[in-house]
Formats: sequence, C-alpha cells, structure tokens
Amino acid sequence: MMKMRLHRPFRRRRGGYTLIELLAAGAVIAVGITAAVSLSGSLMLQEEFAWRVSVTRNYQENMSRLWQLGLSPAEINRLMPTQSANPLLAQILYGNPTVVENGTTDIGGAGLAKVEVATCAAAANISQDIRTESPGATQSLKIFRPSLPTELRP
Repeated sequence: MMKMRLHRPFRRRRGGYTLIELLAAGAVIAVGITAAVSLSGSLMLQEEFAWRVSVTRNYQENMSRLWQLGLSPAEINRLMPTQSANPLLAQILYGNPTVVENGTTDIGGAGLAKVEVATCAAAANISQDIRTESPGATQSLKIFRPSLPTELRP
C-alpha cells in the first residue's frame, strides 16, 4: 500500500518576515530618522540664536556698567569694541547698541536722593544668512546711577 500524500494548500510558516512587514518597518524607521534630523537642525538653529542674544546682552550690560561708572555715551562708544573691527560682532549685533540718557529722577520722594536714568538698547541679528541683517526684538535695559554734583564728576 502506498500511502497517499494529501495536498495541503498552506505550507507551514517559517520564522521569517514577509515583504509587507519589512516595507512597513522601513517606512516607520524612515519617518523616525527624518523627524530626528529635522529636530536636530531646529535645535542647532535655536542654540545659535540663543548664543547671539547672550552676546548681545553681555555687550549691553558692559555698556551699562560703563555708564554707571560715570562715562558719557560718547566715551562708551569709543571704549566698546566696534563691529567694523570685529567681524564676529558684526554678525551678532543688529545696528549699533546705544545708551540714551533720560535725565534725573527722585528716589523715595521728598527730594531724598536723585539718580540719573538712562536706557541701553540693543538687538541681536537673527538672520540665518550671515551676509544680511534681520533685527531681533530690541532689548531695553533701564540703568541708574547716583546724581553727583557736577564739581565731583570729572
């Protein structure tokens, strides 16, 4: 007697993946890699802008400290590094930071103490192209110094 083999329409599955499963997995991985690259580029750009704002604020604070030491805005502009002499600073700053004196004000009322008031304004360049300038938000810093009699100020 000869044993008859029954024809089975379905073969036994082996341990591999189908082509559809591989294509789906490849698509998911491709979408994930694309998102990671996009996020990386955005983070690098954000870090660059944060660095520019930090340098701009540092420049602005240095100008403010010089004014608080008694220097005039013209003297401050002569002492601070210029954008024409520093190409990196020219890429970071938008326009020229300024110190504008706003007069004096009374502190505590009743004429107890008078202080001089000034505003230091600066803006960072937020252009992605270093050859062009695009202004960021202008940062204004209000600064004060004691109002000394004119005979005490050099």
